Amino acid sequence: MEACVIEDMTLLCNLGSNIPEVLQALDEGLYGPMQPRLVGGRNVPTGVVNAPLPLIAEPHWQTRTNALILHCLQRLSSQWKEISPERLSIVMGSSNSGIEEYHQEWKKGNSGEPALQLLEVGNVARFVAAYTGAKGPAYTISTACSSSAKALVSASRLLEAGVCDAVIAGGGDALCNYALHGFDALQLISETRSRSFSLQGGGVNHGEGAALFLLTRREPRPGDIVLSGYGETADAYHTTTPEPGGFQAVRAMNMAIEMAGITHQDIDYVNLHGTGTDANDAMELNAMRDCFLDKQPPCGSTKPYTGHTLGAAGALEAAFCTALLKRAGQQLPRQPWLRESELPAGVNISSHAARPLKYCISNSFAFGGNNVALLLSRHA
Repeated sequence: MEACVIEDMTLLCNLGSNIPEVLQALDEGLYGPMQPRLVGGRNVPTGVVNAPLPLIAEPHWQTRTNALILHCLQRLSSQWKEISPERLSIVMGSSNSGIEEYHQEWKKGNSGEPALQLLEVGNVARFVAAYTGAKGPAYTISTACSSSAKALVSASRLLEAGVCDAVIAGGGDALCNYALHGFDALQLISETRSRSFSLQGGGVNHGEGAALFLLTRREPRPGDIVLSGYGETADAYHTTTPEPGGFQAVRAMNMAIEMAGITHQDIDYVNLHGTGTDANDAMELNAMRDCFLDKQPPCGSTKPYTGHTLGAAGALEAAFCTALLKRAGQQLPRQPWLRESELPAGVNISSHAARPLKYCISNSFAFGGNNVALLLSRHA
């Protein structure tokens, strides 16, 4: 039976761009480096990518987000070059895109069409299409922190509909002062490293990064990683605050599990959205309790390692899950910021799976109640 197969995956964040190195950091609880940035009169930690980024010659593509994505694209399998350009599609997710670069141009008095091209979120997908020569559908999804997770869902639908033979999907976001100050205005920025699920009145750290996937639809082979299910829901509750009960988050996870044709007991790990803000964390804990009842799978967050990469987070964390599934072990990302006394009741926040990983869910819950649950599996 044909499925949406991950042919290749690349990533970039403050933990690095080498998958073994990233997995080692998650295995050993080694946080990614943070750099201070002045926000609201105080220095706050941010997860900055230190890897050298490629130069982009054309002015209308010159954004840091595009450079992060290009770094990943240059390391993606060349298999996409074998696809007819008319049958190759691009779906990107981004939240900040070129906001920072547009702001710099605006301060110089340049607010016309060239500067607006940097700001327009579709710039990201058009850049990747121009670089690859893809002639199939190419577009950017921007639903805040679920953007690049939704890009993977959209790519799967394009393949299932027969619109294309391969999709380069994922996304990226660079650090952005506009977003930092916006989160700060909502009193959501932490002055120290985020401590997801400690429920101690903390907040979020911002980070930057990118992750790209090459997806096709075919009969999977043993060891292939497959996007075997997904669920998309909307809270319709509040612009920035999640619905406290997590009802639509539960529905998204249930939809993904049902689509994959498995049971709740089959799930080996859930990568939680886990921003470190009390409202999001409390909602997601409620959702886990309601979804899995007394059969809780191991779960945890990776955002204290990387910072919240906003529009890149969904793809980046799906990439973490893909890497974990590839090695099929039982070690999960450690949660070293949580003391034993702080572990929330009724869930299984753990760094060890009961069995070799086969099924993982990765959650992305965004502003506006844009919820996505991706179910990734290792084909036997």
